Amino acid sequence: MTKTNVLDEKYEKLQNEIQSLHEKWRGEISEISLNGLEQVKEGSPIIPQLDLSININQYQQFIEELLQLIGENNSDVTNAAEKLKELLTAEMLQTWFKEAITVNHFYFANLAEEHELPEWLPIFLAEQAVRPFLQAATVELEPTLKEMKHTHCCSSCGEPARFAILNKKGKKEQSCPRCHYAWEEKKISCAHCGSEDELVILKVEGDESAEIHACHKCKGYTKVIDTRKMFKKESPTLLDVKSIHLDFIAQEKGFGISEDENQKAH
Repeated sequence: MTKTNVLDEKYEKLQNEIQSLHEKWRGEISEISLNGLEQVKEGSPIIPQLDLSININQYQQFIEELLQLIGENNSDVTNAAEKLKELLTAEMLQTWFKEAITVNHFYFANLAEEHELPEWLPIFLAEQAVRPFLQAATVELEPTLKEMKHTHCCSSCGEPARFAILNKKGKKEQSCPRCHYAWEEKKISCAHCGSEDELVILKVEGDESAEIHACHKCKGYTKVIDTRKMFKKESPTLLDVKSIHLDFIAQEKGFGISEDENQKAH
């Protein structure tokens, strides 16, 4: 398998700009409370079980700043911007925040259809703007997360375990592109079902820093990036985006996260 650059330059530039917004927003978050932590059930992601209390005006600000950024070169977004600004009442923002945490595609698709918006736009805005809050909550939850057993998804936000790095010690570290929680796992084991016997490692010709850990038992896969071989340190979010060619390779080989697993994760 040969490495193929599938990222358009404009798209990669946009992703870098969105990442810069995320970093700015993280520094601006003024309020976040984790309500219901004492009632969390073991074995399920923590954040979807909580009632997060945030400054909803900041969430709105993040959405509007993101809307402005992606609207600069997209007429569909520009035309939808005013409609969205009228739509996003305080009550609607609370709903968006809650549904974005669990990535409720059904809710956002219906909303886009009802208000004649581009189908991809509401969920993209809502989910991207929620990430800084997920990351801030994950930092607060770290002591609790360290005590939990890890399963097929991120123990913090529920994202499927589909991305990992080899850290400075050479250990495999699952890294969540959404909330940035990271945990070490056995290097030769499936992040989805735990199988060691049926895991195969797919190498990418021309790229010594990337490989795919794919499982014949459950058909799940994880992209693995060896950050020791990279000159520039980047966030899990950007590394995930920039390694999208690995997703294509894995899926062409018949691997992918099943619908059942996605439902368990969220």
